[in-house]
Amino acid sequence: MEVVTGILILAGALIVFIASAGIVRFGNLYARTHVVTKVSSFAMLLLLIAVNLHFMSLRVFIVTLIVFHVVIVLAPVGAHVIVKVNRKIDEESNQGS
Repeated sequence: MEVVTGILILAGALIVFIASAGIVRFGNLYARTHVVTKVSSFAMLLLLIAVNLHFMSLRVFIVTLIVFHVVIVLAPVGAHVIVKVNRKIDEESNQGS
C-alpha cells in the first residue's frame, strides 16, 4: 500500500510540475487559466487519494472528500472571475486609446 501511495504522490507532484512549466510556456491568460484549473484539480485528486490510502480513516476520507469538492467547484469559478476581470480591463484600455 505504501508503494501505491508513493506512486500517487509522485504522479501528482509531477503533474503539478508539468503544469507549472505550461503556465510559463503559454502566452495568454486564457491558456494559462485552463492549465491551472484542469491540471490542478487532477493533481489534487491524485494527492487526496494517496492521503486516503495512507491513513485509511473515515474521518480523513470525509475531510478529503470535502476538500476535493471545494477545489472542483472553486477552481473554475476563480478562473472565470480572473478572465472576466481581464476582459473588462482589456475593453477599458481599448476604449481609452
